[in-house]
Amino acid sequence: MDSWLTNTDSIAAIALTTFPLFMYKVFHDFHHESGDFDLNKTQIKALMVIYFENSPYMTKVCYHMNMEKGSLTPVIDSLIEMELVQRSRNPDDRRKLNLNLTDRGRKLVLENLHRAHEHILDKMKHLQKDERQRFEKALLDLHEITLKL
Repeated sequence: MDSWLTNTDSIAAIALTTFPLFMYKVFHDFHHESGDFDLNKTQIKALMVIYFENSPYMTKVCYHMNMEKGSLTPVIDSLIEMELVQRSRNPDDRRKLNLNLTDRGRKLVLENLHRAHEHILDKMKHLQKDERQRFEKALLDLHEITLKL
């Protein structure tokens, strides 16, 4: 193992600089599809989290978006007003409200996932085949390991 990996400051510096750099390099020129709505990036991210977490409650969405509940509530309220998300009582705990995508919300998420997939493929065109394979493997490894943290 490289010596810099044992230095906590170096690990933090790499994590704090790599992830924002990755998001910028890959998505700075990505334009999400909002359909008939004027959605911002936070609203799009909330829709994605709700889609992937399958009927999460607010606290779980806050966790995944690294936001306080008070900051996320107006975002979710706006998505409900646009009829992209709906709230429902959690059958196991009536104190919790689950969030679900409406058909319109699900359609919008699927359109954006497709567009993001095409965007990433386009970004990777200039990479050599072995670089694309390493990139894909690194993403999968990072995802798998992150889930264990």
